[in-house]
Amino acid sequence: INENVLIPQPDTEILVEEVLNRLKEKNGEIDILDLCTGSGIIAISLAKYGGENLNIYATDISKDAIDVAKKNAKLNNVKVDFIVSDMFENIPNKKFDIIVSNPPYIEEEIIYKLSKEVQNEPYIALNGGKDGLYFYKNISKNADMFLKEDGEIFLEIGYNQRESVTLLFKNNKVTCIKDLAGNDRVLKIEKKGK
Repeated sequence: INENVLIPQPDTEILVEEVLNRLKEKNGEIDILDLCTGSGIIAISLAKYGGENLNIYATDISKDAIDVAKKNAKLNNVKVDFIVSDMFENIPNKKFDIIVSNPPYIEEEIIYKLSKEVQNEPYIALNGGKDGLYFYKNISKNADMFLKEDGEIFLEIGYNQRESVTLLFKNNKVTCIKDLAGNDRVLKIEKKGK
């Protein structure tokens, strides 16, 4: 890691474990899209522990972050297709089995009230917009165009965002998974009727 990426946090392990558990139930080639990849920790962990049949694409708006993620993939000897992209903007015209994301989700005005340690993280990696929901809104609006019929979305959320993010996906089946501290941490989103 360096000053261009967020330091990965233990809570993100919950997100990765949930996706890995789901991968065990799937057969054949599996296409995964990791949005806001940062250091690449999610995409690389999935590539390393998820089996041979994965095609993983990972995006970030920051070219500097993508450069770090590419180095990390090389260090871990895994193949991930990294793309500099503002969310879905530069994604190839294809559909994915799984979309996963730990996007910036801190409300703009709260960032300056956080510990100095957190404030030292890249601002772009923290700022979830005025209400902290900017990236979740983008995903809820655009994911259907990039998701296979039986596709799923896995999102890391802030401990107090379960209701507001669930509302964005109200036409879907949403399951919440808690972290080790008992806080709401991951949402699994499936199309209704699955």
